[in-house]
Parts: sequence; structure tokens; C-alpha cells
Amino acid sequence: MLLEKNVKPLSAIILALMLSACGGDSETNIYAQDVAQPGHEDEHDHDHDEHDDEDEHDHDDEHEEGISEARLVLVEAGTELAHVFDIEHVEKVSSLTLPAPIGYAYPVPGYRYAALVHRDDNWVSFIDGGVWVEDHGDHDHPYTEAPAIQDFHLDGVKPTHYTFDDEQVAVFYDGNGETGDVAGVATFDAHSVADNGLANTLSFTTHMHGAAQVRGEHLYTTERNADAASTLPDRVSVYHLHDTEYELEAIFDEPCPALHGSAQNEEHVFFACGDGVLVIEEHDGFEVNKITHGDVLSGDARVGSLRAHHQVHDVIGLASGQLVLIEPHEATLQTLGWESDVGVVAAEFAADGEFFVALLADGSMVVFDVADWSVHGELAATDASGLTDDQSLRMIAGPTGHSVYIVNPALSEVVPVDVEELTLGEHWALDFEPSVGVWLGHGGEAHEHEGHDH
Repeated sequence: MLLEKNVKPLSAIILALMLSACGGDSETNIYAQDVAQPGHEDEHDHDHDEHDDEDEHDHDDEHEEGISEARLVLVEAGTELAHVFDIEHVEKVSSLTLPAPIGYAYPVPGYRYAALVHRDDNWVSFIDGGVWVEDHGDHDHPYTEAPAIQDFHLDGVKPTHYTFDDEQVAVFYDGNGETGDVAGVATFDAHSVADNGLANTLSFTTHMHGAAQVRGEHLYTTERNADAASTLPDRVSVYHLHDTEYELEAIFDEPCPALHGSAQNEEHVFFACGDGVLVIEEHDGFEVNKITHGDVLSGDARVGSLRAHHQVHDVIGLASGQLVLIEPHEATLQTLGWESDVGVVAAEFAADGEFFVALLADGSMVVFDVADWSVHGELAATDASGLTDDQSLRMIAGPTGHSVYIVNPALSEVVPVDVEELTLGEHWALDFEPSVGVWLGHGGEAHEHEGHDH
């Protein structure tokens, strides 16, 4: 059930927070208009508390034998089902039914929780993967429990771009021009998910297919003229968090036409424009520069998606299936010196930033050594010949370790790949068609700063 929402004007934006009193659940809704809420059946209810009772943290031998370091959440294509696997033993430990069909899956910083995006149903759900570590002073103690659906959820029109830094997540909602629903952003962290708390929210005055990066108390996001013909924004702004409200601090002068895609690393925030990449560096103020495509990209090609990592100064751009290297210190944008007639369908940093892995449309992979961007190696990972038009290969990379996981819906399989040794693990034969997935666990501290753009 949705309660009446109170809308509070804030400068040139509208910000709304909603607390639902039903059953103690809280949700964040960044709109003054009602949106469709998926039904909550009894099978969706999972009693779970981040702060478990003493008996749940029992340290007996039986509990210790079941310790797991990592799990893989795999979504069954076209359904609301999320299947959770123990990676070490390749065993399914749980199947959870979410409120609506799942489009995308992402980790929450800390990798205990996963966010499941139901874009067509205006919803983001969360599950606890059941694997985490607690600081016991002189040592870290691992815990393993059954996965569970969380009460925390987000409610907004067309959640699309999901980005995160070390601690926080930003979810950008596109809104809907036909229904008058405006775009907005919700930011939160793992504590919000665990405690069923409220997210910080920001609403715009029009719809847009935008993006946002949260960085401490600053939110870098996109701006669009309501009279523009394109739904893509053309400016970047920065907001500052005061209590739970984002206040506009500046709209940068440098234009960013046809903006699509964003990322950040330790030093910079990046937005992909139709004519280049906008680079923002924060000092006492903000330094904004654009690195143009020049003649590096041909025809209508442009960078439309970005990948970054906290330990890597450079950023990778995906441009019509090609890879380009953006070097902010040198203000250059260039190809990687590697070419293929087969387009890139997925790309991620792996091994805590040691490698960058590109998955090609034919199921082959190329692994780059990030130290000098040379090709570490190539291999055939999976057979993509059976993919239909509505199927795509996916790649899942954990925050540490040398393994990535290739999801092939045509073969209903997952293929583990050691990107350092360039070897394939034993294929996981599944009894369902997988679509997307996410790694959860405690393999080490993670600092991904990816932009996930669709």
C-alpha cells in the first residue's frame, strides 16, 4: 500500500520522502504522483534482522562448517525468481521470489546485499545474500545464513542507471514524459538496506534519461531543458546533501550534449557526452574539462558507457562495441591498440583492478593488463552461436580474486574463468535460463566505481 506523499519544494527542484507505516516497512518514493506497486504475497515475507540474536551468531562447530565466502545470485530470465548459489560448492542454497520480474542485478557496497531492478514495475528490491564478516576486534569473523528478501525497497518511475562508490549507491529514475512523471535520484548505503531506513532523494522538474554519481556529501547528476527534443540531458550539476535534502550547488558551464553514461574513480568523476567525456575534479572548488573524441571514433560512434576503478587512474569507455582509453591526467582519448571485428558486449575491471576484461559477442574474451594496457591474453569462454535476439551474454566479476563468471542463457550455463591463468573452470549446468547476476560475499574490501548503463 502507498501512503500519501508530502512534497517539499527545494530551490529549483522538488524533493519528497515517504515513510510507509504498514508493518513497519519503510520505502523511498521520490515522486508526488502515485506509481504502481507490485503486490506483496505471503511468500515474499522473510523475517530478517541485520543485528541478529545471539543464537543466530552461535559459534558452534556445526555453524562453522557451513561458512561460505561468496555466493552468486542468478536471475531466471523473464521471471521474478532469484537463485542463490554457493560458489565454492556450486550448490543452489535458495530461490527467492521477488515482487515483480527482474531486469537487472547489482551489488550494494560491502557485497552483502544485492539490488534487483524491476524497471517496468517502477521498483527496486533488495536481498541479503547471507554471507558477511563482522569485526571482532582482534579478528574478522565470517557468517553464513540463508538468503532473505529485505523490507527496504525503492519506489520510483523507471529506475535505470545504478552507480556506486565505496559506500553509497545512486539510482537514477528516468521518469515518464507521457505520464508527467519527473526524473529523480535516490542515494543510500548498506546500513539503509539493513535497517530498513530512508534513502536521500532528489526530484527534477522534467523527465530525462540521465545519470548520477554520489561522492560523499556531493551528488553529481544530469540536467535537461524541459523543452529539449531529446530525452538525453545536456548539462551536469552538483548538489550538496544537507540533512536528508540535496541542495543545488552549481550547474557546470561546459555543455555535455547527448549525455549517456557516468563513472568515478578516486580522483575524478566522468560523464560521457556525444562529443567526448566530461572530467570533473574536486579541489577547493570544481575543475571541469572535456576530452573530445577528435578523430579517434568514426562515424556516429560515441562513448556511451564508462568503466572505472578506484586503483586505476584511467577509465575505459565503450563506444559502439569498441573500447577506448580515457587518460584524465594527459587529457587524451585513444584506442587500446587492440582491434576485433566482433563487438564487446560486456566489460569489467577484475582482480581488484589488476585486469580489465572484455567479453565479445561470440563468447571469446580479451584480458588487458591494466599496468600498461597490454593484452594479457585471449581465450574462447563460451559458445554464443545459439543466442536468440532477446538473449545476451553477461559477465559477473567479484571485487577481488581472479575469477569472473560468464552467463550464457542459450546454454543455461555459467562458465568460471581465471583471468590471470586464462583457464576455464567446470561449467555450471543450470536447470533454468539465466539472464543477469551478481557476486555477493566477503572476498575483501571492494572499491568499484562502475557506471552501469542500459
